[in-house]
Amino acid sequence: MKPLCVSFVEQDSTLAEQVLAHLQTAGMQAHHFVDAHDLSAQCTHPISDVVVLDAHTLGEQRLTYTAKLAKNPEVRVVMIAPATEPQVRIAAIAAGADVCISKPFNPTELIAIIERLAARMPRALQTDWTIDPVRALLTGPSNNAIDLTAMETVLLTQLAMAPEQALRSDALELAIWGLSDFYNNKRLQVCVSRLRKKLTKRHGPEELLATCWRSTYQFVPRMHFAPKR
Repeated sequence: MKPLCVSFVEQDSTLAEQVLAHLQTAGMQAHHFVDAHDLSAQCTHPISDVVVLDAHTLGEQRLTYTAKLAKNPEVRVVMIAPATEPQVRIAAIAAGADVCISKPFNPTELIAIIERLAARMPRALQTDWTIDPVRALLTGPSNNAIDLTAMETVLLTQLAMAPEQALRSDALELAIWGLSDFYNNKRLQVCVSRLRKKLTKRHGPEELLATCWRSTYQFVPRMHFAPKR
């Protein structure tokens, strides 16, 4: 299995060296960026699974870079800010950070957070799937067709129209039932659970329909639409 790749943006080279040593001991690939200029390459060509940002290192650019990184559904963002500045952590969460922790921090705690975030990441699968909304069929790489209910068909159609993206549950509820509320959220959870059982029965335990961070869903392999008949 490919090791988890983590980028750490921190102007204090001594601290960065200590943190990178802990990450590498935990079996992760670790990279150090000293400032926003170095980080710009990371935002343009993402190479990391998790990016850990120090708020003071980035200064006024911290929210800009947080938001830019958060747009990539395959990247998780951790913001580090002083315990005396809760407003910085709140703003980072609003900008798209997955987790904010106080500085000084325990590297072991940071590793636990990174591992937890990584467990929620969808894995990229290079297999072809086809959805036929008219016939309500989902066909996998082995040409095993799965019969879909009306709700499952709409759910997968929405996900197919947003390849490599995670869609929020409220958007899916609106697409399926025209209303997002507590009742339809539960209905969506039931729909997802039943569909996962179908997928597992036909195609094994690989997580194809992933629950991502912040109540979002993604069908990990790319889906194609069946030709119109």
